[in-house]
Amino acid sequence: MLNATNSVNKIGLFGGSFDPIHNGHIILAKKSLKQLELDYIFFIPIYLPPHKSRKLSNISKRLEMLKIAIKGIKKAKISYFEIKRKAKTYTYQIIEHFKKEYNKTKIYLIIGSDSALDLKKWKKYKKIINLSKVVFCERENYYFKEKKGFIKLTGTIPNISSTEIRDKIKKNIPIKNLVPINVEKYINKNGLYK
Repeated sequence: MLNATNSVNKIGLFGGSFDPIHNGHIILAKKSLKQLELDYIFFIPIYLPPHKSRKLSNISKRLEMLKIAIKGIKKAKISYFEIKRKAKTYTYQIIEHFKKEYNKTKIYLIIGSDSALDLKKWKKYKKIINLSKVVFCERENYYFKEKKGFIKLTGTIPNISSTEIRDKIKKNIPIKNLVPINVEKYINKNGLYK
């Protein structure tokens, strides 16, 4: 974790299974960094998804893909908070953790518009919107009306999903332009999602 005494005014929190990380994630992260003028964006790979029953891929493989994908994004960092807990972790707990680490820093929760549609169903939803600014970007084919306390980024992000990518790989359909090229090489080299 960074030294909280440094002048860190704004941080973005971007959680997900990243199984695999794809170009939609990267575009959303870059838009957030630029438009919100963040000091850092933290990618937070989940250990156990609270809202999904699917078994995730090996965490070391997901982390490796994440490291490859964000290499070169100057202000992008990986938080191991949830991995170290080795337990189901809810978004409000992640925000609380960062609030303790960066008590005077503005926290922005980065989500896709598809997630924004379901945010009211998330555990302790009110705490999430009280402790952070919720930021979303319109995902192609998902419409989300802007609401109080939410920040909408300009532009759209491509309608790519990790599920779609895994399905394509199983069917031997190319995934070019869906994931960063070095992530694609890693997936092929390690025979992931076959």
